[in-house]
Amino acid sequence: MICFKDFTTLSQSELEMVLKWRNDERITPFFTHAAVGIKEHFAFVKSLKNNTSKKYFLVYDDEKPIGVVNFININKDECEFGLYQNPNLRGFGKVLLKNLVEYALQNLGIKTLNARAFNHNAKASALYLNFGFALVKQDKTMSYFRLGGGSLFAKGIK
Repeated sequence: MICFKDFTTLSQSELEMVLKWRNDERITPFFTHAAVGIKEHFAFVKSLKNNTSKKYFLVYDDEKPIGVVNFININKDECEFGLYQNPNLRGFGKVLLKNLVEYALQNLGIKTLNARAFNHNAKASALYLNFGFALVKQDKTMSYFRLGGGSLFAKGIK
């Protein structure tokens, strides 16, 4: 069973694991910010406690931590999301995305989900497009995706 565990409730060892994943050389090329230090990481997590525009979760499949999902710029109708899987696992991107969409619908009441990926991140772009997201914009470095309105129900949860 998939379970979302809020970053603000993570144990010290879980927070350290997430930081290790975040700074893994297989993950950092897909972030807009370089690797982060432990003090910055803990300060960020602490800042989430009173921030209603952001939510970050460690995702478990039963007892196995499989990845991280986040929602930013949350408002009553839409938000942007991000996700990455445990760098030591393969094949959980679709699981993370499916559960992320379900969470956005059921818990956040979101009508439109936005995402972005570096143009060189072909796996993320393919995942979003195969899930029903539309490519709405592309610039020199980023591709921007959207799943919204009725299509969130029709295409999002498969």
